[in-house]
Amino acid sequence: MPFHKLADGPITMVVGGIKAAEGKFGPQMVFTSDSGVDVFISELSGAKGLARLNLTPESAIGETLTFEQIRKDGKTFTNINKGGVVGAVSAPATRTTSTAAPSALSFEDAVELYGRCVEAALNQLAKRCELSEIPVDASAIQAAAATLFIATKGR
Repeated sequence: MPFHKLADGPITMVVGGIKAAEGKFGPQMVFTSDSGVDVFISELSGAKGLARLNLTPESAIGETLTFEQIRKDGKTFTNINKGGVVGAVSAPATRTTSTAAPSALSFEDAVELYGRCVEAALNQLAKRCELSEIPVDASAIQAAAATLFIATKGR
């Protein structure tokens, strides 16, 4: 499975799963994105970062989180923040924005798109949670489907 080193820059992702692992530097938390990219951080940094956001490993599933390393006073710290642009990496990308409003979907198209989003949420989130032995409920599937729907409806 591909992984992202935070030393190479920050990353923003929708969390698809979190598991424990033993790394070179001790206990680690492995955050897996919904697209299959792993980010390894120390267990202590992960627990503190999630607690600061009022999240648990279970409630973080489906959340969009940004992971970054910063250096201060010669020490390296790992930060976890909510939100951001999914897939963001170290180099800021030049974004162009359109002034035209996205066209509205017909009801039938919206229903079809939402159905596809629910199916994708089941295939990605639910399966990854099951593999990681993390309980998942209907509200988590609905949240993941809504996130996908909102992200794609204007395209």
